Amino acid sequence: MTLNDLSTKIKNISENYKEEPIAGWITGDGPIPCNILFVGEAPGKNEVEIGKPFVGLAGKTFEKYLNSIGLYRKDIRITNTCFFRPVKITIGKTNKETISNRTPKVSEINLFREVLDEEIKLVNPKLIITLGNIPLKRLTDFKSIGDCHGNIIFNNKISRYIFPMYHPSALTYNRNDNFLKMYENDWINLKNILKTHV
Repeated sequence: MTLNDLSTKIKNISENYKEEPIAGWITGDGPIPCNILFVGEAPGKNEVEIGKPFVGLAGKTFEKYLNSIGLYRKDIRITNTCFFRPVKITIGKTNKETISNRTPKVSEINLFREVLDEEIKLVNPKLIITLGNIPLKRLTDFKSIGDCHGNIIFNNKISRYIFPMYHPSALTYNRNDNFLKMYENDWINLKNILKTHV
């Protein structure tokens, strides 16, 4: 399977999906093959508009920390667990429609199971970094990021090392020094692991 095949598959799945509201879709971004693969949850508004993962506010946070350990976008591949943007549409009192992001459902993640597995094969990374609970649950047996972040795990099914991290948007919700310190320590751990595994 080629990258073009994957894009076509993502397009077909997204355009034929009618069960829940969605708003656009994207593919992964970055070199193939690549030693380092980051896996996010699902694209948001900015990602769909620009056509690349991690370009919104969380993306800026992500790049800042990525650069802090001597890596740049050109050095990594970044993709998603769910490739379309899952949305919630609410109608306000004045009949104004509001579209907001929602967490992808398990069934939506499963639609793209083969796509992500094929992308991992194409990228052939030495290390996969999961960002948030959604890719964590998809690629490991852990149920919560709090149980395993900052530690390296081996996935026997796909024979890959996985390093779970909090999603960069978690910094927006957890505005306290302890969380920030823990988040920064995970990036330092990642830098050290890259020295031995990549």
